[in-house]
Amino acid sequence: MHLRTLSGHHAPWGAAVEVTNSTESGRPIGLRDSAWERDFNLLWTGSAISQIGTMNATLTAPLLALLLTNSPVFAGWVTAAGTLPRILLHLPVGVLVDRSDGHRVMIVSLVVRAALAILLTASVILFGGLPSLLLLAVAAQGVCLVFYNTAETTIIPRLIPNIHLPQAMAKNEGRIHAAGLLGRPLGGLLFDMSRWLPFAADALASSVSIFALLRMRKQEFKPSAERRPLRLATLTRELQAGLAFLSGDRFLRPVLIVCTLANFFFQTLGLLLVLLAHQQRLSSLAIGCLVASTALGGVLGSLTAPYLLRKVSPQRAVVMCVWSWLLLSFAVAVVDHNSSFYLLLVLPLAWGGIGYTGAHINVVLALYQAECVPKELLGRVTSASRFFSGSAVPLGALASGYIVAGLGTQGAAVLVAGAVAVGALILAISATPARATEQRPEFTT
Repeated sequence: MHLRTLSGHHAPWGAAVEVTNSTESGRPIGLRDSAWERDFNLLWTGSAISQIGTMNATLTAPLLALLLTNSPVFAGWVTAAGTLPRILLHLPVGVLVDRSDGHRVMIVSLVVRAALAILLTASVILFGGLPSLLLLAVAAQGVCLVFYNTAETTIIPRLIPNIHLPQAMAKNEGRIHAAGLLGRPLGGLLFDMSRWLPFAADALASSVSIFALLRMRKQEFKPSAERRPLRLATLTRELQAGLAFLSGDRFLRPVLIVCTLANFFFQTLGLLLVLLAHQQRLSSLAIGCLVASTALGGVLGSLTAPYLLRKVSPQRAVVMCVWSWLLLSFAVAVVDHNSSFYLLLVLPLAWGGIGYTGAHINVVLALYQAECVPKELLGRVTSASRFFSGSAVPLGALASGYIVAGLGTQGAAVLVAGAVAVGALILAISATPARATEQRPEFTT
């Protein structure tokens, strides 16, 4: 699990971490018969389809690498190729997106992704697959994802009236978790049918997304002010402006620290779940279902988050979620790890609960950033947040094996609980009247 609003990456063991008043027809009040609603629905649909294509390709690229080379090392390089660009490029991409038309950036990113997917499909059909091309294409697609996700973050506040942002943010959060639930199984199924099918499906998904974005009526999302020509000194200065806002915001700063800590150590819980299931000789399908509990929790969390957010401040909502993490982590640490009760009930419930509360934090942060961060800084603040918290995901995944090997499953769980306790302490120390309280976003519809 990881916090996707901050990180933007997919954790190895699953998905992370709408204010809707329904009418009789089940549609949210205020989302009916408006020009922006049509555009948002097109944006949401296009992004959802694109995300499912991305998830299925993310799963199948390392599988193809293994089949082509029979080398776990090369498969690891392919996995890293898709992850590292997203981490390393977040900071400069934020500057570039803030200087550009976000809608156009998204379309160009999708066009390049579709071309790369078509190239991979052709290479598998004609040559059975080319390892070097696979590595380069996965890396380039990772770069495209950075541009697409950052640009999407910047255009939503320009597209949607502030009073309806809670619906939009929660709907986006649910979309991300649902794509994780659907995309991974779809990728495995298509790959079993034929090696080229997942990449063809990714190309088709990108093409459908391009069509959806081109149908949006509002297609101008240019920066509000003219920018100076981009030079190294200008890039550095504009990047520093985003970092300065992030470090000076008394709500975002401690929450970013806690989310980075959580992203790192929760990778250990995901590994524990897989290792213990493997020791109990559960089938791959059963292990996949257990791992998917966090994505299911995220979907449910995205549906219920708005009801909490209408009643409490952003700061209090985050504190409640982190204390929930602490209770869940404590349960994982104290229950007997050798029992079937632990594997089949405690771990999945804790893992799903972490995803459930993580979805609440994701919605809070997305909404806070959309309403309280100046629009001309939004790309840089978002990308800086994702750089720090996103870097914790692969580093935590790498460290998790050493943690479990060195401390054992029980000791590793205790360490995770201790790390979450530190996060709760950080929030408690920072719980003074903060900028977040002064600028509380409006959660009512």
